Amino acid sequence: MLGGDLAHVTDFQGIKLVRIRTEAIITDDQVEALGRALDSVAEVPAQRAVLSFLGVGHLTSQALGKLIQAHKALAETGGELRLADIDPRIYEVFSITRLDKVFKIYDREQDALASFSPGRGAEG
Repeated sequence: MLGGDLAHVTDFQGIKLVRIRTEAIITDDQVEALGRALDSVAEVPAQRAVLSFLGVGHLTSQALGKLIQAHKALAETGGELRLADIDPRIYEVFSITRLDKVFKIYDREQDALASFSPGRGAEG
């Protein structure tokens, strides 16, 4: 497990699956733990990754910054980060900040994973 207790990182058919294991990412320690988990995924060139927020109800702007950094780092090497299971309150923040146009966001983790399959569209 990478990222400490905050995130569990596993491999699913060549896709890194990062599951957040807390209800909120609001403290500096939690934000840093999220950053470490995402950095461990982004250090692999052309890595495809899904970040599941199931059960997470609160994020700080610093946590959003870590997501943007990971998105950019993955994109620079031909990889991609997709998000799933986002609470409606958090999705509203993504919408207001137009991050819903930056990230591919899926209702369920399974949909995000399946979107990487050949022949599947990337709409979410």
